[in-house]
Amino acid sequence: MLIKTINVNKYINFNNKENYINYGFFIIFFIVCWKNLIDFGVTLDDEIYYTNADKTYQYVKSFFLSFTVDELNIEKYRADLKEWPIIFELLIVFICDILNINKIDEIYYVSHQVNFIIFSLSLLCFQKIIFKRFNNLKFSFISLLFFIISPRIITESFYNTRDIFFMSLFIFYIYFLYGFIENKSYSNIIKLSLFSALLINTKILGIIPIGIFCIIYLYNFLNTKKKFLKEINLILLFLLFTLLTIYVSWPYLWSNPAVNLYIAFRNILEVHENLIVVNFYFGEYIQSNLTPWHYRIVWFLISTPLIILILFFLGFIYISYKLIQILKNTLNQEYTIQNKNIIDLFLLLIFIASFFIVIEFNKSKFGGWRHLYFLYPIVIYFSIHAIDYFYKKNIKRIYKIFLTLLIILNSSYNLLWIYNNHPHQYIYFNLINKKYYMNNFDLDWWGISHKAAIDYILANDDSEKIKISSKGFTSLRNTFLFLSEKNKSRVIISDINNAIYIIDNKIKRLRNYEDVNKKLFFKFYVIKVNEQAISDIYKRRN
Repeated sequence: MLIKTINVNKYINFNNKENYINYGFFIIFFIVCWKNLIDFGVTLDDEIYYTNADKTYQYVKSFFLSFTVDELNIEKYRADLKEWPIIFELLIVFICDILNINKIDEIYYVSHQVNFIIFSLSLLCFQKIIFKRFNNLKFSFISLLFFIISPRIITESFYNTRDIFFMSLFIFYIYFLYGFIENKSYSNIIKLSLFSALLINTKILGIIPIGIFCIIYLYNFLNTKKKFLKEINLILLFLLFTLLTIYVSWPYLWSNPAVNLYIAFRNILEVHENLIVVNFYFGEYIQSNLTPWHYRIVWFLISTPLIILILFFLGFIYISYKLIQILKNTLNQEYTIQNKNIIDLFLLLIFIASFFIVIEFNKSKFGGWRHLYFLYPIVIYFSIHAIDYFYKKNIKRIYKIFLTLLIILNSSYNLLWIYNNHPHQYIYFNLINKKYYMNNFDLDWWGISHKAAIDYILANDDSEKIKISSKGFTSLRNTFLFLSEKNKSRVIISDINNAIYIIDNKIKRLRNYEDVNKKLFFKFYVIKVNEQAISDIYKRRN
């Protein structure tokens, strides 16, 4: 028995008072965030991905000029690119080429703008997903609120063009998957296949949701044995268009699709295995390839807002129990899983499978749990499930009021945290012993504090030329690009031996630096969040 189709027109009709609140809240959020985009620097990954994308774009242009695949050119392109999918970066290079934007700092800024716009659009889609599932506008509002009060997610939407972009695509994928489940048309399956391909062309993890979709679809089909020909045609069309879109949007595959796809996946896995950085984890320095299996789980637990974490676990337990009962019924009786439960089952399996696969097979662990950020919409989705269950059950009103107050208080606290610690609000831990975690875990992974450090140096040193170096995982050169032309002329990026100032964002930490070099340097300034140092500035004596 299929669920009754929900009239989405109600949701997009501005005559509804609650819609004014929903969309008004979103507009305020967008304007405030857009105004603060420039406050963040550039990550090391920006430089790497843009360089690769630019080379790829030149290859694409040469292809369309000659309509031939230059094997020598592709080999040069392959050697530089290391076969990484770069669909987002190609889009950025294309936009900048069309708009005649050629200054590298402006290109990076466009990249961050586009990333945030796509992220924002995905949030609108997520609100519609929530409304479709629960038929409750208040819940769609809460889903947006939960994203906004998640400091690490909302802050990285400004500059993390890999993990946040992948998460945004995943939300679009769920949105079109819901549309296909409600209406199994050929146009909907093509839309779904498009975003399936884009997921894979962004990260290899995109294979997981596609594989699980096929499994669930075939299970539901085999259980009913109805409309055989159409169902087979739909799944074949899905696979065909997914593969075709992967091929078209990934230039590396053009010369030799099958072989190059194999090489790409193999090399991507090798990079993840061989890339070794140093984590600061539970107060110890540990190589990423030797970091314990629970690394990403712990980071998820300590950096997710407490109210969302509690609601997620309650929703996860509830949905798991409910779906087990439904699956039992489908084995004993001949009927399909209802549309709303298909989505629930799909997201549950995605969450479980992704956590298991990443933890088990991705041996080099670093950067917190950002490689699993795309699961955060599922976390919020299950949180809304818990709220829905709580308010629909015959529970005393006092407890419902208590839950409402908890949501309001935790949301208010996190919004205040974001405001007070901007632009370093990504240094966030939930309310469980915040001070302990800030002293025992990596803080400024992206080196975003470099910008604030340089600004402080320039404001407190009137020298015409200032030599600055950094000791960290991130590139100081990228932060330099966001300086004004006047300040660019004053700053010289130097090595540590010749530097007047050294910025240490404590990723590759200056171990005992003051003791070893105290005759040469002294601590000039400390950038703090919640009274915890996230970046030290050392100045050469004399």
